[in-house]
Amino acid sequence: MIDGEYGSNLQEIKTILISLWQTNNRVIQLIDMYRNHQSRDRLIGLNPSLIHEFDFGDLLNNLYQEYMPKAINRGLKLHYKTCTQYVHGTRVKGDATHLYRMCSNLLQNALSYTETGDIFLRLLNQGDDLVVLIEDTGIGIGSEDLANIFLPFYRGTISSPGSGLGLYIAMMVAYSHGLKLSVDSVVGKGTIFTIKFPYQVNNFYGVDATIPKKSRLTHALPGRH
Repeated sequence: MIDGEYGSNLQEIKTILISLWQTNNRVIQLIDMYRNHQSRDRLIGLNPSLIHEFDFGDLLNNLYQEYMPKAINRGLKLHYKTCTQYVHGTRVKGDATHLYRMCSNLLQNALSYTETGDIFLRLLNQGDDLVVLIEDTGIGIGSEDLANIFLPFYRGTISSPGSGLGLYIAMMVAYSHGLKLSVDSVVGKGTIFTIKFPYQVNNFYGVDATIPKKSRLTHALPGRH
């Protein structure tokens, strides 16, 4: 169907079909990961055999292609912005499935809390660091919620869909890869999530030789140091 074997009229929904196919593959991967791990912490922790080098720009482009039909369906405009040149390139080292899930959770959060306007997915440099920004023009996050949104099962003061684990998992993935995940928000104006890949001399962005131990994962949570 994606290749148009059943008529040219499917060309109009080809992007949506590809998006559904990609989402289905991601779900299958995550189900397999749950089956192969006995606890949530082990799922979020890193398996050295799954760590590879890859282009993070390609990952974000795939994410953009997956979520563009969803944004259109909600009447929103999704933009993917890149730079013409990067100081140290855009190749990173890590678990691509986990990193995709981290970004997907943040982008889904932006879609869920934006009723009108735009959502921006940006890949840029801040000095030597490689930085991802996910910015929306949504309802924003109040100060009380802002201090707790990365806690597991936290649903916020505003009724929200989901399990309350999406942002927690995003934070745990970021921590396990040595990244810095932060959020800034203004109620009524929007929210910006920032993922920072710190520059490492003579090494790729992302995971270095030291993988955080499972027992230290809770240190990434606010107020848990």
